[in-house]
Amino acid sequence: MATTSARTTTPKRHPRSLPPMPEELPLPATFGDWYDTAATNLGVAEKRDSGARRMLAGAVMLAGVSAGAGLVAGPVAVLSGDGAPGETADVASLVIGPVLALGVLVWWFWYRRDWARVRRLRHAWSRSIRDPRVLALPARPHQGQGPDPEEQHDFRARERAALAPYPGLRSVGGVTGGLDAVRAGLYPIVFLAGLVGILATLGSDTADGEVSRALPLVPLVVTALWATTRAWQRVADSSALVALQADDRRRWAGWRVVRGVDHPAPATPWYRRLNWAVLPIALGALAVLVFRVGAGEMTGQAVVIGLALCVVPAAVVSVSFLVRSLGARSQGGTNGVGVQVSADDVPSLGPVSVTPGQGVLRAAADGMALDAGGSTVPVPAGSALVSGEPHAFATRRHWILLPDGSQVPLTCGAVRPLRELAQGAGLRVL
Repeated sequence: MATTSARTTTPKRHPRSLPPMPEELPLPATFGDWYDTAATNLGVAEKRDSGARRMLAGAVMLAGVSAGAGLVAGPVAVLSGDGAPGETADVASLVIGPVLALGVLVWWFWYRRDWARVRRLRHAWSRSIRDPRVLALPARPHQGQGPDPEEQHDFRARERAALAPYPGLRSVGGVTGGLDAVRAGLYPIVFLAGLVGILATLGSDTADGEVSRALPLVPLVVTALWATTRAWQRVADSSALVALQADDRRRWAGWRVVRGVDHPAPATPWYRRLNWAVLPIALGALAVLVFRVGAGEMTGQAVVIGLALCVVPAAVVSVSFLVRSLGARSQGGTNGVGVQVSADDVPSLGPVSVTPGQGVLRAAADGMALDAGGSTVPVPAGSALVSGEPHAFATRRHWILLPDGSQVPLTCGAVRPLRELAQGAGLRVL
């Protein structure tokens, strides 16, 4: 990105054209100008990546390919010797079926030729206001129309009277997350339905029936599996962005407390941190399971397999966190913990900077010391340790706030030992 003093405007583009990547544009004069450009380009990328027209095109492709497979299924069964005695293959179906399927697939791959770039554009523009060079741009007076760009990132709004309840980039002309959520729930059901349909043909009386009924379902299963993968990618990408914003809120809320701008939030009881919304679902599923076992509709083996499908992923995640915690404790030795210093995603606020990489945070005579990047950074008593939100898969993020305004971002798997070590060294733990 190159800085320019002229205010950038998004030119009108052809409906099929795509916006450039963020790094391909020069930096404008103000943060608000960049926000406007990012909101417009994100809207274009979202509409191309998640619009209803894309679902309609997929349905047309699936119908065409399934029709072609259905036309050719019967003649193939006859030619393979599984047809009725004296039955002859329909030559027209043998020709029209493959031509129809291939023609639809050619159109489909032409239609989706730029979807990979659209996916990358959506990811890049959704995070484009998080670039430290963008966050360092001057402010633009708000005109009172739409959201104030200065409130859409907690770093920009850290000194204001209050932080915005829902920060983040708001796209212009894009789509909501509702359609992505529908896709993530609908496509797996379609995939399972198609898979069950194919398996059901294995019990058909004749091989002719198996082929004629199973072949049209193959495109459905393949398409639904591919669409499920992409739908879950969208949800995962959105969830990761929400997690970053939640960490931002923890970080800058803690900064405001340390600077005396705000008061610390009261501690939340453990029972309020739990997601009680899933309790009725779990109890309902347990009641159905007990009822079906009591009625003899499920065997003990089926129950064991079902429980394993639920327990094994949770156990894998728990073990991964345990391994990370034990690794951090062993790296720190007897009086410290191992940490991973990361690159900061905001402009520097102080003179101290630490090279990203593996490090050790240990107790010292007057506070703590961070050994990382071939040097030792003193962390005197009176500094602060701010912890981010706990995440389901990622290691928890933390920030050391030094008295001179500098901040050191890091991740650590041993959360409790890290916070206890900081508290014992005289740091303010938030």
